[in-house]
Amino acid sequence: MAIPAQIIGDDRGSERFTVGLNATLRDQVTRPHDVMIDDLSLTGFRLSGGPALTVGSEASIGFAGIGIHQARVTRQDGDVYGCEFVTPITPEMLGRALSAEPVAPIAFPTGAGALLDHVPEPFVEPYSGRTKLVIATVAAAAGWAVAAGLYLALS
Repeated sequence: MAIPAQIIGDDRGSERFTVGLNATLRDQVTRPHDVMIDDLSLTGFRLSGGPALTVGSEASIGFAGIGIHQARVTRQDGDVYGCEFVTPITPEMLGRALSAEPVAPIAFPTGAGALLDHVPEPFVEPYSGRTKLVIATVAAAAGWAVAAGLYLALS
């Protein structure tokens, strides 16, 4: 019994390297998310973890060895995404990324408002300059009226 083989095209333009690099993904509103780069090539990478992304969306990715680059999501399988660099990285950058020392990811606070929990509410002036001038004028006139009334009552 023969088992038919099916050849599946792989349109990647460069060799992939299995890596386990911690990286920071910033979505279109520039929120940082810790992700793991599973494999890397000159033209793209596969990442896991992080936020839900849609195929075709763009984000920036930053990790040791190459810095920050724009990328586009091309595939999705659960929480694993295939991405291509908008501009391919150079062989030198790839070499630096493959030889970079592991870096612990930045632990970004989670939850609504987590980054702003320690920041006090800003002071908002309740009255405009014009309103303050009117209040000061009325208070001064009222003070003089009371003083004049007392002067006249005592004379």
